[in-house]
Amino acid sequence: MPTILAGEDAMQACLAAVRRAPRATALFCDIDGTIAPIVGHPADAVVPTRFKTLLRALVTRLGSVAFVTGRALDDGRRMVAVEGAAYVGTHGLQILTADGSSFTEPQAERYIDVVQRIAALAAEELADLDGVVLEDKRTVLAIHYRLAPDADRARHEIVARVVEPARAAGLAISTGHFVYEIRPPVPVTKGTATRRLLAGRDLVTAVFCGDDLTDVTGFEAVHRWAEADARRYACAVAAVTAETPPPVTEAADVQVAATEGMYEFLSRLLAAAGG
Repeated sequence: MPTILAGEDAMQACLAAVRRAPRATALFCDIDGTIAPIVGHPADAVVPTRFKTLLRALVTRLGSVAFVTGRALDDGRRMVAVEGAAYVGTHGLQILTADGSSFTEPQAERYIDVVQRIAALAAEELADLDGVVLEDKRTVLAIHYRLAPDADRARHEIVARVVEPARAAGLAISTGHFVYEIRPPVPVTKGTATRRLLAGRDLVTAVFCGDDLTDVTGFEAVHRWAEADARRYACAVAAVTAETPPPVTEAADVQVAATEGMYEFLSRLLAAAGG
C-alpha cells in the first residue's frame, strides 16, 4: 500500500526548497500519532528507535527542529530524547528552545487551581467508566476514552459529568482522537508556539508535521509565515488514519499514512538536506 497518500507535487516542492538551503529550514513535529503510533493508554506510547535515529540526523542537518506536543514538556522530551532540538509542551504553554531558554505562559498559571478542581471532579465522576484514562498535566487535563468498551456512552458521560462543568467554570475545551482536553482559556496554541520559534530567525522553509485538530494551528502558522515573505516556503504534512478529522487533511499540503508514511517523508527530508 502507498504511504504517500496525497500531495506528491507539494512534497517535491518542499524537498526542493530544503535541498536549496537545509540550514535555513525549520522542522516542527508533533509526537503522538505522528512519530509515535497511537496506543490505548498515553503512558504506553513510544517513539520508535528508527525515528529517533532519523530525527537526530535531521537536527544536525537542518537549521531548527522542534517537537510540538500536547503532552507536558518534560514528558515530550522523555519520549523523543533528541538533543539539540526545541520542545513545546501542553499545546504551546511551555517552550524550551534548543539553546536551553525556557518559557511558560504566565496567564495559564492563574488557572491551575480551577483545572485541578476539575481534575478532582473527573477522578470522582468518571471512576465508574471502564477504559477512561485521565492525564493530568497541571495546567491541562486530558480525558482519554479510546479504551472504553462503548465509546459513544463514554463520550456522552464525559461531556455531561466533566466537560460541561469545566466550560461553566470558564475553561476551554478541545477535542482530538478519543480525547477531551480541558485547558486555560488563553490564546495559546501549537500555532502561537510555532510563530514564536520562527520569529527573528533567518529561515526560508518551514515544515509542520501533525495528525490531529490541534496541529491545524501549526499548519496555519507556517503557511501564514510563508505568505508574509515571497522568499519563504511552507509545507504542512498530515499523518492520516481512518480517524483523521477532515479539517486536518483539508489544511495539509501533503498526506501520508501514519506512521509509516511519516517515516518515509522524514527520510526524504533528510536526503534532501544532504544526509
